[in-house]
Amino acid sequence: MERPTIENIPIDSLVVSALNVRRQLGDVADLAASIRVIGLLQPIVVRPASGGLFEVVAGRRRLEACRHLGWKVIPAIRRDLSNREALILSLSENIQQDTLDPIERAEGVQRLTEDLSQEMPRSQAIEATAQLVGKSTDTIYTWLALLRTTEAVRAMVQERKVETKVAARLASLPPERQEPVAKVIAREDLSRKDALRVVSYVEQHPEIPPKEAVAAFRSDLLQEYNVTVTLPGELYVPLARKAEQERCSIQEIIRRSVRTYLRLL
Repeated sequence: MERPTIENIPIDSLVVSALNVRRQLGDVADLAASIRVIGLLQPIVVRPASGGLFEVVAGRRRLEACRHLGWKVIPAIRRDLSNREALILSLSENIQQDTLDPIERAEGVQRLTEDLSQEMPRSQAIEATAQLVGKSTDTIYTWLALLRTTEAVRAMVQERKVETKVAARLASLPPERQEPVAKVIAREDLSRKDALRVVSYVEQHPEIPPKEAVAAFRSDLLQEYNVTVTLPGELYVPLARKAEQERCSIQEIIRRSVRTYLRLL
């Protein structure tokens, strides 16, 4: 295979490929500042387009940073790529650099999977996609599940309010139940483990409205706490008196106190 060469290509002759998986560029000021000091360490990748133009396949943020600096030309590797090859290259680079938001990444993976599905069963297409982008098949299934969530849930994923794995699990719920549960998870800042348990609880109780199901789950969760406490004498005596008045054990008085505290968190 011929070794690719680097060319200086006029920035005005570059257009963004329709196959580019990135929609949001974010702030390129920091990248531009870095390039100003140390130069462009990695050239962009382009492919020929009609009218003497070139499509940017990989390196869109680098291009915008150089444009921001007022560059007229940019180092680029020109390659003759098919649509599938261009999509794979764009997707793989961004996944390796972890520069896509989870929804952009999922949409890119879906496009590649759909393209491959024209030649093979979907399950095989997903396996092939995983190999091409260097991820496990389970990871690809998780990413694709994000696209079965509602727009509101996707927005929370993009805003990093709900984790990818939690959102993928939310996809198992009916659309009308996804957003209320996601909002509780985001508001309560639940750990991934507790968030996944909440989703499972809501899924297992379809007859209960989402907010009530989450409240019921939290109530059940309180029953799981076991507390071991060593008390000084000045605390033990009043607790013993309280237990005698309530006709229960000191341990029960402590459990009640802990449950009240947890409800106030």
